[in-house]
Amino acid sequence: MPGSNGVAPVNTGKKGPGRRSRFWRFFLYFLALLLVLAAGAAIYLYPGFLPAHWSDDTVLVIGNKKIGEGWAVAEEREIYLHVDPLRSYIDPNFYWDEEEETAVITTEERVIHMQSEELTAEMNMEPLELEFPLKEKEKGLYLPMLFLSDFYGVQVRYLEDTDTVVVDFLEKGDRGYEAEVTSPRAHLREAPYLREATLEVMEKGDLLRVEQPEAGSEWMVVRSKSGKVGYMHGWHFEVTGPYQVEGEEEKGDELEPYPDDEEISVSPPEHPVTLVWEFAYMDVDPDTIGGLGPVDVVSPTWFRLKDSEGRMRNIAEPGYVDWAHERAYQVWGLVASDFRNPQVTGELLSSTSRRKNFIKKVMAYARLYNLDGINIDFENFHSRYRDDFTQLIRELAPLCRKEGLVLSVDVTPISGSIYWSMGYDREALAEAADYIALMAYDEHYASSPVPGSVGSLPWVEESLEEVLEEVPPEKLLLGVPFYTRLWEIEYGDEEGEEIEDISSRAFGMETIEAMLERRGVEPEWDDEAGQYKAVYEEDGKTYKVWLEEEKSIRQRIELVNEYGLAGVAAWRRGFEREEIWEVIDQELDGYPGE
Repeated sequence: MPGSNGVAPVNTGKKGPGRRSRFWRFFLYFLALLLVLAAGAAIYLYPGFLPAHWSDDTVLVIGNKKIGEGWAVAEEREIYLHVDPLRSYIDPNFYWDEEEETAVITTEERVIHMQSEELTAEMNMEPLELEFPLKEKEKGLYLPMLFLSDFYGVQVRYLEDTDTVVVDFLEKGDRGYEAEVTSPRAHLREAPYLREATLEVMEKGDLLRVEQPEAGSEWMVVRSKSGKVGYMHGWHFEVTGPYQVEGEEEKGDELEPYPDDEEISVSPPEHPVTLVWEFAYMDVDPDTIGGLGPVDVVSPTWFRLKDSEGRMRNIAEPGYVDWAHERAYQVWGLVASDFRNPQVTGELLSSTSRRKNFIKKVMAYARLYNLDGINIDFENFHSRYRDDFTQLIRELAPLCRKEGLVLSVDVTPISGSIYWSMGYDREALAEAADYIALMAYDEHYASSPVPGSVGSLPWVEESLEEVLEEVPPEKLLLGVPFYTRLWEIEYGDEEGEEIEDISSRAFGMETIEAMLERRGVEPEWDDEAGQYKAVYEEDGKTYKVWLEEEKSIRQRIELVNEYGLAGVAAWRRGFEREEIWEVIDQELDGYPGE
């Protein structure tokens, strides 16, 4: 077909520009696809090809655990730590009083009170000036950790290059282990897989912190000098020894004592302890007491809580302390709550300032009367104050240690009673105090609806075993009763099964035995209770009593020996027969754990 100009096109044999362009475009697309596939394969197969993201905000690392961002704040001269990781990893006993905006920190030797945004604090009830206060931010409460690091036995550092706060424990068992990279190049990864992204590339000779001393063929969590925490295969490093916290080389492995600490040791009696409570409702003439056999601790009931502000009723007698010390008895002053008014006890326990007032008075009395110890006897308070009661003991314990005072706490057997049992965190109390005294009596109490033993042997042993699941035996004193209850019963039927009226009175050993003897009543052994039992009729009423005497006390002391307990605590002096001291002296032997 002729062209528009009538001239036919000439075929030169060369390809046109359109076909050439399509070929190169196809080639470039194919090459790009190959490059993408190669890059993807390299990212998947080549270790460390893709760097990992570490943080957008300050990262908190405790030991070898990355806690996350926002939990620490680094300022010019202080590092703040949020209370949540503090409780989880450093101090599970940290106490925050929301109403009074007061933080309470307790260690073995110190109790520290800090108020929000205040530069004044207290340590062991003495004023303490702060350079930086604790702070409340949007995320919650933050504490100044450079100030608190000595108290907690930790080192806190801010690593600016990685925007990381690192917390290391200084105690030997918590330091972790140091390792040295042995490969020319070793990758610290986000997860324990070769294809995972790399946090940091380590060179041969670089140092790491590991938790376990064994290095092998498995992946392990490690921390680099920059503070980054990740995974590294065990073939890349070897453990060289305990981790050396930076800046601690000159101090050695032991923590230096706080400058204000004084070396005062608590000196409890040698095991086994024999304690007897002295019921002091009025002046006691020590000259009328007589011999107490193996007793090495007397605990007079001198102090009782009077109101929720921490004021106390005080009937202490300095002459009694002099009498006891002349006979080498220690005096552990008993401090009781108001058993009849649980509301007063609860108001005291739930307030930081009121607990402080109470503790200050306890310590003042201890110094005034030259006491050797304190026995805390708080009973009949609601279980909602369980943690608050534990906190009271935690706050009191460091001050007692500082003064060389033995601290003991009385607890009841475990039961479902909201007021008489569930308020005791026996395990936590045992951690704070020197001794726990188990009041293994009042199985059948004064107003019990049925008559029975004050503490039958099977019930005592069962109660003891339950408490020993929470309290170590070397801290547990078994409370034994020197008294019994005489039950007066009126039955509403001839068979004696339906009780119409019942009451009881407590008597000491000699008094009840004299009463039975006057009536010509001969007690018989009750196998079920493990005690002698007496029953008699008088004036149309039935009287029952389960006796405490040498045999019943001997069986209880055998439990002390069998379970390796710290000793025995008896309620109370004056209810016993003189022969009871001989039984205790003869039967109580050995030391806890032996």
